[in-house]
Amino acid sequence: MKLLQFAILAAVGVAVISHARAQAPKSDSPSALRGAEPYLPPALRKPLRDAATGPALLRYQPMQKLKKRFEAADLDGNGTLSRDEARQAGLTVVDKNFDHIDTAQRGAVSFDDLKAFLIQRREEAHSR
Repeated sequence: MKLLQFAILAAVGVAVISHARAQAPKSDSPSALRGAEPYLPPALRKPLRDAATGPALLRYQPMQKLKKRFEAADLDGNGTLSRDEARQAGLTVVDKNFDHIDTAQRGAVSFDDLKAFLIQRREEAHSR
């Protein structure tokens, strides 16, 4: 009797697996393979995001994009932006807050000045 039950369970298991494979996408792309097989080779696995570096990475990427926009807006290549350069480049954050960013009253802001301003604003927002 137990042998008969085992044979039935095995047949049902094979049928379920065959049906799942028949329904799986026929592509070799990693996204197609993710749904088809329960095991993925390491090359096809998505890397797990480390919780300790996750938020830092999320802040790093936009900062790098902002730095590229800042450098592209620096038309004279001196490493700083005037209010006009910021306005022409569409950097409205710099344009609207120019006097707060330019704490030394030089008439130009560096990327470090902008970062310090953004960090200060973020800390002020978190303290509320």
